[in-house]
Amino acid sequence: MAFGKKKDNDKKVKIQTVAMSQNPLYHAQQENEVKEVLTALATAAVCIILFALIVTNFSYYSTGYSYSGGGSSPSPDPQPPVTSGAAVDNSDNTDDTDEEDQDEADMSSMADIDGVHNDYLEIGGEVSEDGYGELYLRTEQSQNIYVYDTASGKDILAENVNEIRIDGNSPVSVDQYVDGSIVAGGSLYADNGSVVFRIENLISGEAKEDDPGVHNYQVVVEDCTWQEALQRSLDQGGHLLRLNSPEEYEYIAGMLSDGGYTNIHFYLGGRRDDSGREYYWVDENNQFMGECLNSGQNWCAPYWFDNEPSFQDTGSDASGAITEDVMNLFYVSGTWYLNDSASDLAGMYPDLLSGKVGYIIEFE
Repeated sequence: MAFGKKKDNDKKVKIQTVAMSQNPLYHAQQENEVKEVLTALATAAVCIILFALIVTNFSYYSTGYSYSGGGSSPSPDPQPPVTSGAAVDNSDNTDDTDEEDQDEADMSSMADIDGVHNDYLEIGGEVSEDGYGELYLRTEQSQNIYVYDTASGKDILAENVNEIRIDGNSPVSVDQYVDGSIVAGGSLYADNGSVVFRIENLISGEAKEDDPGVHNYQVVVEDCTWQEALQRSLDQGGHLLRLNSPEEYEYIAGMLSDGGYTNIHFYLGGRRDDSGREYYWVDENNQFMGECLNSGQNWCAPYWFDNEPSFQDTGSDASGAITEDVMNLFYVSGTWYLNDSASDLAGMYPDLLSGKVGYIIEFE
C-alpha cells in the first residue's frame, strides 16, 4: 500500500471568540439589574418621604391643635411665618382694640338708669350715713347705672348698684333725712367707679320717725317767742317737743293735766312757711321733716281744734289780723288740742296770755 497525504474531506469548523460586552444576553441581564436597583431606590425614596410626612404630621398635631368632633380631620390654625430682618411683634392686639371699642361704645341700652344722656334724674330711696360722715341713697333694687367716670375720663356701666353716694357739695342738703327716705332730683356721675348723686332738688322727704314710746320731757313756763323756745331747747341738749304718735300725745296730755298746766299755751316744734299752708315738725336746723301735720291722712288730724289751723287770728284780743305760723298745744273744755298761733303769744296778747306761755323740751 502506498503511503501518501490523507485528503481531509471533513469541513473545518470556524470558532470565533466574542467579548462579553458584545453579548446581547449580558446586556439584557445588566439592564435588568439596573432596573432592579432603580426600583429599589425609588421604593426607598417613597418610604423615606412617607415616613417624613408621618413624622411631620405627628409632630404637628402634638403641638396642641384640636380636632373637630366626630372623628373628622384636624383643622389646624397655623401661625403666619416670621419674616427675617426686623423683629415682628406677633402679639394679638385685637383684645386691646376690642376693650377700647367696648369702653367707647354706648352702653345705655344695658342700663336701668342713664346718667350719661340725662342731665336730670329723679331717684328715691333711704338716706343712710357711714362712719365717716358720708351720706348714701339706698334704692329698693339693685340697678345698672350708665355714668361718666371722672377718674378714668370714660363712660362706664356700674352694675348692680343699690347704694349711691350723695355729693357732699350738693346745692340741697338732706342731712335731716338720715335714716329716712327721700325722692330727689339731680345729676349722676362716677368717681373712680363709685356712683355719685348731686342733688339739686328735693321733691319729697320723710325723716326718720321718732320712737313712738315715751321720752324724757321738761316743762318750761316762760313768756318767750317760738324762736327763743326752739333755741333754748337745743341749748339744754334736747329739742322743742315733737309729737309722733297717739301714745305720746296722750302721755303728754296726761302729764300736763296732772301737773296743773291747763292754763298754759305751750309752743310745739312745728311751723309752716310764710307763704305755705302746711305744717311740719322741724329739726335742730329749723328745717321741715316728716309728713304734713294738718293733712287728713296724718295720725294727728283728730287732735286739731275745730277749724284749725286758721293761719291768722282776727278774734280774741287781736288788733287786726295776726299771722299764725307756728304750732302750740292748749287746753279747752277738758281736752288738749293742737292749734296754730302767733310766734310771740305774750307779746301779741299781753292782757290775755302774759304769764301763760311755755314750751316743752324733749330729750331722746
